[in-house]
Amino acid sequence: MIKRSFMMGLLAMGLATITTQATEPTVQYEVTGDELILTYSGTLLQSTDAVNWTEVASASSPYKVRIGDKKLFFCTKELPAVPGEDFSTLLPGGVGLDIIWIKPGTFLMGSPTDELGRGDDETRHQVTLTKGYWLGKYEVTQAQYQAVMGKNPSSFKGADLPVEQVSWNDAMNFCSRLTTIEKAAGRLPRGYEYTLPTEAQWEYACRAGTTTAFNNGKNILKEEQIKDEPCPNLDEVAWYRYNSDKKTHSVGQRKSNAWGLYDMHGNVVEWCLDWYDDYPTSAVVDPEGPAARVSYGRVFRGGCWHNSNSSSIGTAAACRSACRCSNDPDFNYSVLGFRVALVPIYYSPTPGSSATIEVADDVRLKLNWIEPGTFIMGSPKGEVGRDSGETQHEVTLTRGYWMGKYEVTQAQYEAVMGKNPSNFKGADLPVEQVSWFDAMDFCLKLTASERTAGRLPEGYEYTLPTEAQWEYACRAGTTTSLNSGFGSITDEEKCLGPDQVSWYKYNSKETTHPVGQKLSNAWGLYDMHGNVWEWCLDWYEEYPTSAVVDPTGADAGMYHVMRGGAWNNPAKLIRSASRSYNTPRVSYFNTGFRVALTPVIYPPAPGSNATIALSNGVKLDLNWIKPGTFTMGSPEDELDRLDDETQHKVTLTKGYWLGKYEVTQAQYEAVMGKNPSYWKGADLPVERVTWFDAKEFCEKLTAIEKAAGRLPEGYEYTLPTEAQWEYACRAGTTTALNNGKDLS
Repeated sequence: MIKRSFMMGLLAMGLATITTQATEPTVQYEVTGDELILTYSGTLLQSTDAVNWTEVASASSPYKVRIGDKKLFFCTKELPAVPGEDFSTLLPGGVGLDIIWIKPGTFLMGSPTDELGRGDDETRHQVTLTKGYWLGKYEVTQAQYQAVMGKNPSSFKGADLPVEQVSWNDAMNFCSRLTTIEKAAGRLPRGYEYTLPTEAQWEYACRAGTTTAFNNGKNILKEEQIKDEPCPNLDEVAWYRYNSDKKTHSVGQRKSNAWGLYDMHGNVVEWCLDWYDDYPTSAVVDPEGPAARVSYGRVFRGGCWHNSNSSSIGTAAACRSACRCSNDPDFNYSVLGFRVALVPIYYSPTPGSSATIEVADDVRLKLNWIEPGTFIMGSPKGEVGRDSGETQHEVTLTRGYWMGKYEVTQAQYEAVMGKNPSNFKGADLPVEQVSWFDAMDFCLKLTASERTAGRLPEGYEYTLPTEAQWEYACRAGTTTSLNSGFGSITDEEKCLGPDQVSWYKYNSKETTHPVGQKLSNAWGLYDMHGNVWEWCLDWYEEYPTSAVVDPTGADAGMYHVMRGGAWNNPAKLIRSASRSYNTPRVSYFNTGFRVALTPVIYPPAPGSNATIALSNGVKLDLNWIKPGTFTMGSPEDELDRLDDETQHKVTLTKGYWLGKYEVTQAQYEAVMGKNPSYWKGADLPVERVTWFDAKEFCEKLTAIEKAAGRLPEGYEYTLPTEAQWEYACRAGTTTALNNGKDLS
């Protein structure tokens, strides 16, 4: 037995156990000479007043403390759950709750077309869940619900029976209160919250690697078993119409699936987080359903005990892993229950996976990872609504980036900027009446706050997407005029296609709408068509006619690009390829933006452009120059030709990088510590430098980059050879000037 307090010499010590999980932490002690030896499990805390407790840093069991004249109290508590491990926690009143860890993975969601009992809304598609999560081992019981909510609405009474007659709103309220309880007790893993599982999380966990109708690896064997006869293959895993005796049963009595989850089939149907919507037809990552109600209500899954012939919800067909149902979020009935999920809500961006950041209390910004790739930018000549400025050309993006899942909302904008300029007010509406400068200011402030919080990935910054990044992400692999739904518009003004994917002139009712209500594209991005125009990073310029790599638009101009169309535009302006532009200081109530999180510092890798960081935030851009053959010099009839420009064939066998710009005064000072220029300006080219000065700059830059570990093996910074300079200057041209023109 553990004594709660004792005196030894002049030292008073109290020992107690703080119970936080079903497996309680323990603490025991013994006295040897002038030492107190504590043997414990859990985390050791100490206090001088038994009120304010601090963790004993680096303590391990057994822990020894010398007895003296100082009063100390000790206790233990359990650590928060660790991702990757199952755990149990104790709710108020000592009621246990068991949680199973679900590893991330990829599976086929939906059902094959030949599965007996299949519904038309079960289109099979690949789903990847990039983040692990916990899921309740059992459906939430009445004892657990009573412990958290202080009441029990169930029709069938019993502590170990699943709670029922709970609406989606009731279930979410339970999860919110449970989160609060566990957070206050110090047991909630950082960055996690209790909620309902998404429909994808539910089915992934239910299947536990199976592809059959039921998670025991079995199927419905004949048509009659769909609803009119018992299904022997279901009996071992579910309470349903033909074995339930018209009631619920204690959780965990039927066989679990391979991941240790019980009653995923039958007993009570289970609410999921998502609004119901049609499935996509292509692969998706971390789906969450639409951001707002589309038509039907919230999803529930799993089938139940119900045996009424007027409803099929208790049939074998309804208990299948793929079966989908929905109802209003305030609806409750004696078949409706739930199980909890413990999921990550804030996670720093990691290249290759989606992310969610917290910009303020209860204000989150979701980012989808976009893999690098090659696509055809612009539109084909026969596309309905096409504009002449949409010349098709191949674009390669060599670096992945994140793109906002939604247009920036008013809640997000106000959280970062402290104001809301929008004409149409609403927290979930896209922010509008923002200029290009406003949007860039938002990105700068978000970058600064995320860097301060330690969540900004090294070498990345929040900014606006380039026009190429925007269209690549919008298309998500498509080549049609719309990125989802019907695929293309059939009329420049009004047609069926836009209704599924956008708010535009003929369905918007002359206002913006909450983000995420229309179909997403295959990469999980919403409202890329319509709602509000979205600013891009680039100055507007005519498209090139040949392939380009990592384009960023013109270096200067009068107008910045806008893409996507808006609530007051016809169908032709919301196409994936449609381009618009405006002056950067203009703001309208149809113009907003979405953020991109893009690499700004990347060590040179042969074959791609690069940006390196000098000191004090100064960057140096390098363009990769492929090896090749060209004619060096000038033809005899070129105006102002000199005699030393004899034409001759030159082959450069090795690729190299060349500075995108002349070295600026800011760059020179960052490396050399001085600025010899006559005309002063950070972005002006450095001048008044000798050849020796230039070589010394290159040598110092080489040493700096080598010391930083950023210098590619076998390379050094130097001045270009004359041949390298002219080859890069010409960029394939043979004229006097590299824009394809001659002197006149």
